[in-house]
Amino acid sequence: MVKLRNIIVSFFVIIIVAIIALLVVVDPNDYREQIQKAVKDETGRELVIAGDLSLSVFPWLGIGVKDVRLGNSAGFEEKYFAQIQEASVKVKLLPLLSQQVEVSAVVLDGMWLNLAKNKAGISNWDDMFKPAGQKAQQSGTTTASPGLALGAITVAGLQIADATVVWDDASKGERYSLIDLDLTTDALSPGKPMAVDLAFTVESSKPKATVRLKMNANLLIDATLNKFDFQQMSLAVDVAGGPVSGDGMKMDITSHLTVDLAGSGGLSLNPLVVKFDDSTLSGSASVSHFSKPAIKFDLAIDTINIDRYLPKPTTSEVSSKKANGVAISPPVAAMLMPVRTMRDLDVDGVFKVQSLIVSGLTVSEASINVKAKNGVLKSEQAVKQFYNGNYTGEITVDVRQSTAKVAVKEQAMGVDVEPLLIDLLGESSIAGIANIKADVTMRGNTVAAFKKTLNGTAEFRFQDGAITGVDVGGLIKQAQAVLKGDFAAAFVEGTGKTTFTEMLGSAQIINGLVSNKDLSVVTPLVDIKGMGKAHLVSEMIDYKLTLQRTKASSVEEIDSDDVKNILIPVNVGGTFSQPSVSLDVKGMVIKGYKGKIEKKKQELRQKLKDKIDKKLKGAVGELLKGLF
Repeated sequence: MVKLRNIIVSFFVIIIVAIIALLVVVDPNDYREQIQKAVKDETGRELVIAGDLSLSVFPWLGIGVKDVRLGNSAGFEEKYFAQIQEASVKVKLLPLLSQQVEVSAVVLDGMWLNLAKNKAGISNWDDMFKPAGQKAQQSGTTTASPGLALGAITVAGLQIADATVVWDDASKGERYSLIDLDLTTDALSPGKPMAVDLAFTVESSKPKATVRLKMNANLLIDATLNKFDFQQMSLAVDVAGGPVSGDGMKMDITSHLTVDLAGSGGLSLNPLVVKFDDSTLSGSASVSHFSKPAIKFDLAIDTINIDRYLPKPTTSEVSSKKANGVAISPPVAAMLMPVRTMRDLDVDGVFKVQSLIVSGLTVSEASINVKAKNGVLKSEQAVKQFYNGNYTGEITVDVRQSTAKVAVKEQAMGVDVEPLLIDLLGESSIAGIANIKADVTMRGNTVAAFKKTLNGTAEFRFQDGAITGVDVGGLIKQAQAVLKGDFAAAFVEGTGKTTFTEMLGSAQIINGLVSNKDLSVVTPLVDIKGMGKAHLVSEMIDYKLTLQRTKASSVEEIDSDDVKNILIPVNVGGTFSQPSVSLDVKGMVIKGYKGKIEKKKQELRQKLKDKIDKKLKGAVGELLKGLF
């Protein structure tokens, strides 16, 4: 035993002497040109080692480099593919004898990596690597399994400072920069938690935006390097630009994140709390099967103003919105529905909002349940507090075929329409408490196609309201003037409003053509009936109204007997954005004079009958006298 110990001691003395001699004799900078040539032969790139190479052997076997640059692929704008100001790594020598790997802190300072694609879609790293099969064939060897168990590896930590990664895709006109990347970790030892501090900034060209992120967590990695458990994770995110307007948005996120790369993979965030501005989002979310993601979530938010984070509309957009209502721009109307993407969706989730502002609308106690599986997406949404009323809806989208099929069932009950439209459009031409139901289907992959194939039914009922721009009192006065011969009065546009106690009707929709045959409006002055059509594709209106004085109307309201007993016809035409309301003069005159003509006919008939009777009575009397 003593002899064996002496042999081992002598062996280590020899190793130490050899190491000292190696450090004295060997200068790694003497091999600078050989290293650069080897990289050139292997990758075709120029490697420039402008700084010193350092080598340490005992007790750490390590290497350090400074100011290293690797050339870029031909045809790309940037001169260098990668640059490193300083990098070093060391492995403890003696533990290697017992198959234990102890790595010092890995240091990487001032790295700059340029990743790019040209307009043809070719990347600037394609020429650097040969296919794995070709390499294996050339070497005549096969990949061997690692000789060391991963559990035997320990790393004292990672220190990455001031790193930059640029991604420039000329084929899509996109450029993203990850700058100011700093990463510091405690000792990395599988099965034991380590502190992680990460910070970086992402800059995007399309859309133009900047995102700053800072993360702190305790990370636990299993021995297989497949499972990552981020415990007590906190994120601070600062977003500016892009879809976020104004002063941007800052978020503080706390969660327990687990990532499993084994098998089909998956991740979960449970619990998840996101605080931003005056809002707090809480709940859980998970994704399984990365190759074909299955998404589940159960999230709730207390209050959020979506409009706060959207770009402010321009003056022309506001004017167009008021003139045309919720108009759909041509690019949006032509946008294709992502059928293939939706077909692969696997989603099961619930999202609840206590208070929401979007597009100017204010809703409370809203929820949406979403399920998507095997090409069928179904959502059930509800709003318990919606402008003094409530809303429920159900949407089903079937994308199992190349053309999407959509079915929509919606119901709004007791909704105060005027403040709703004012919030949405800035003004309202109708007021009242509305009950509306719709049950429609459509097919297609664009908004334009949906309009053409819209089929179904709708019902509506408004109570105690008013219509601005349709003045039945003014129309009655116009009718009086026309019947008195003043036909120019028919071309005077009304600017008042009509109050009503009830307005109801139904609609039948066939391939985008909306037909209504039973409009009924009850007002204090007149009863209104209506029927006609509106085309969703051309947005043209062809509608007829008839006005008739109510029995309760006073003589002061209608001062002419000419309109007391006739139906006054009114034409509604134009388009959705520019409707027109006018008297049907021809129809009104015909109806008005038709009554007069009938009255004259009756008078003439009566006079003729009286004359005949008188004549007959006289003739009969003379005949009787003659007989007797």
